[in-house]
Amino acid sequence: MRNQQETSSSLTTIIGFVLVAAILILSQVFLRPRQAPPKPAETPTQQAQPQPAQPAETVKQAAPELQPAQTPSLAPLTVEPAHESIVTLENDLVRIEFSNFGGVVRSVWLKKYKAEIVPSGKELLGTAVELPQGWVSTDATPMQVAATDSSVSFTVRAESLTLTKTYTLGKDYTLDHRVLIAGTARAFALDGMAGLALTEKNVKEGLAHFHFYAKVGKKLHQTPAAKLRNPQGACDAAEWVGVKSKYFLLAVIACARTFDSTYAISLPDGRVGFDAVVKNPAPETQFLVYLGPIEYERLRAFGLGLDNVLGLGWTRPIAVAMLWFLRLLHSVVGNWGLAIIVFAILMKLVFYPLTRTQTKQMRQMQLLQPKLNELKVKYKNDAQKLNTETMQLYRLYKINPASGCLPLLVQMPVFWALYAVLRNAIEMRGAALGLWLNDMSVPDALFGHLPQGLPMVGGAAIGLVPILMGVSSIAQTLMTSTDKKNLAMTIIMPVFITLIFLNMPSGLQLYWFLYNVLSVGESLIAMKGGLPWRKSKNRKEVSLATAPPPK
Repeated sequence: MRNQQETSSSLTTIIGFVLVAAILILSQVFLRPRQAPPKPAETPTQQAQPQPAQPAETVKQAAPELQPAQTPSLAPLTVEPAHESIVTLENDLVRIEFSNFGGVVRSVWLKKYKAEIVPSGKELLGTAVELPQGWVSTDATPMQVAATDSSVSFTVRAESLTLTKTYTLGKDYTLDHRVLIAGTARAFALDGMAGLALTEKNVKEGLAHFHFYAKVGKKLHQTPAAKLRNPQGACDAAEWVGVKSKYFLLAVIACARTFDSTYAISLPDGRVGFDAVVKNPAPETQFLVYLGPIEYERLRAFGLGLDNVLGLGWTRPIAVAMLWFLRLLHSVVGNWGLAIIVFAILMKLVFYPLTRTQTKQMRQMQLLQPKLNELKVKYKNDAQKLNTETMQLYRLYKINPASGCLPLLVQMPVFWALYAVLRNAIEMRGAALGLWLNDMSVPDALFGHLPQGLPMVGGAAIGLVPILMGVSSIAQTLMTSTDKKNLAMTIIMPVFITLIFLNMPSGLQLYWFLYNVLSVGESLIAMKGGLPWRKSKNRKEVSLATAPPPK
């Protein structure tokens, strides 16, 4: 009953606080990285071996006939010893190094993003082969090399097996990978157990983004690293499998067939590795390998659902449109920080009709406050009567005490979508405004960090932008508040929200700060010098408190 007696400003502040705090706190809880428990150290040979498929939590139950009775032994394929040689293929976007030992990828350097995505000392796309006597690994096997400017082939001949691995680099981040097997091979496995490297400075936050993916039919199965502490597999017809970090993706697409089983595990450091098995292989099996950034439009062009690895949450349609619009603004202004500033101004214009109604309602509430105070004195011992008379007064003067909440409710999807874009889109990685703001995707940490031992905000960054954001929020609420008795709550709530924002991307901090400044300016114009204020002055502001109710 008391809630209905509160003023519009107090109600707006409380609901806004609850919405923002709930969403931001829950996002930190659910997006917090969960470290995998320590595991015994594994030798490179053991780590690379293909494992039997086990039932997975995120996929359908494995077919019984595809589950081996026991883990196959993995022995190295024996050939004549030789020296290691390195072959490099590159284009304008990427430089990839291969080793003739196993015909594996040992380095992928993304030129535009200045990132190495293969872990140091590890290799990707090794091959294990199942022969009648068991599984054998080719990872340490010297192979013959034949290379051109855009492709390289590795061949090994041993016993009753001939294996050729060919890689052709496209004009982007793709490799056409072909495996040719002649002999008695029953199956082979592609090795992605090395996973992707950690490329960001904030290791803890970066680990939260490691996931394993398997596209089965029309459904994309996604498993975070925390759920892969126990090895998981699936005997399903996966069209493609892959692992992602915060900004980069390794995906292996099976062409003209599907994988027969997949196997994924959380590595000791919290990253994700995988194997993918092809049974009864044809003489030549073709794959398309993507080793590159999670660029939405580039991945969407494959038409295979690769773009869904970009985590945009429940506001995905809004976030995709927002990302497109921010890219358009960036193409015009040439700076991501300026693009966010222009975006904040445009959003203020879009929401102006709503905020104008909110400001008008708040002004009317201020003028009506003396009558509300009279009612509180008159019916101080009759709460039910006070509530009835208060609501009747609102109806007489056509005031909706909850009208100030509508702009907040409408803006929340936009706010969350912008948060998802700034946190996950690779376009924001290293996107600078200037001065000390050199990365819109990370918090402003101009003044360092809070001590680690503090509850909730321990280790949070301290920057100028969130401080200015908090000051502008307090100024805005002080200007529009009609209940001066709750001054402490008016100040505490913006401070609390500011503390939550300390760990938000600086691009989001900048957006919210500018939006607050524009809101303060709008309130000044409307209430301290604009046309609405002058009209109300001519009518005498106290008229609502002294004149009889409208008929």
